[in-house]
Amino acid sequence: MFDKGVGLDLRNEPQGRAPSQLIEAERMSAIGRMTCSISHDMRHSLTAIYANAEFLERHDISASVRADLLLEIQEAVLAMTERIDSLLQFGSSGRNNPLVHECVSFVVENAVAAVKFHPDGRNVSVTVGEFSPAKADIDARNLESAIYNLLLNACQAATRSTYVPEVKVHLTEVNEHISVTISDNGPGIPASVRRTLFDPFVTAGKPTGTGLGLTLARRIAEEHGGSVCLVESNPGRTVFTLSLRKPSRKSRSPISTLYGAMASSTASSGSKSSI
Repeated sequence: MFDKGVGLDLRNEPQGRAPSQLIEAERMSAIGRMTCSISHDMRHSLTAIYANAEFLERHDISASVRADLLLEIQEAVLAMTERIDSLLQFGSSGRNNPLVHECVSFVVENAVAAVKFHPDGRNVSVTVGEFSPAKADIDARNLESAIYNLLLNACQAATRSTYVPEVKVHLTEVNEHISVTISDNGPGIPASVRRTLFDPFVTAGKPTGTGLGLTLARRIAEEHGGSVCLVESNPGRTVFTLSLRKPSRKSRSPISTLYGAMASSTASSGSKSSI
């Protein structure tokens, strides 16, 4: 006869695993939906690339037309790469890299520089305030991706402004919190999607995009013990804030301290261009 304690454990095991299994099933279902969406978008991009490549074979087109066709191909490839990256990041189980004690301003500067090269950011005035020299334990690559997504959303919104498109970035440090604030002068976020804004596949009325930028930004911020929130959104002004908590010296691990010292040494030995 089986021991009663064992019997209870066996009966409770499926119930204990049910929540995690449900979460995993929902995540896989979301990945499946996104894969279908991306497949449709990829076909569209590949069709544009193929058509433009055929035009480039002609000898009767001008240099300016040829340059425009090449630019469209580059933009299509960039869009495909971003969709694939979003799918891979969304499908990952979370942060894999160790947290390193680094200056957050370096990460913000890199994100700003990157978004200026994006087609949706080239014609937007991206201005930055005076950055605080605050440091935190971060996964620089993932945090840069989160800030980049917020900046790209802001640039895309600003291009729909009735005024000169403008995005502003501020990095502040108050007590134990570090905040990256990003504002744009776009038309604002529709009230109908604000409750579900951070859910996967919500695009806030944008004609393009995977609808994962805010989802991933929030997840990355939470992995750092922080958050992303919509502060305000009205015609002409929308503000998002990504907040991080500064760790106390006691909570910093030896490996974080070691990596941070190595990163600071590397940064001080080389030069960094301004944005």
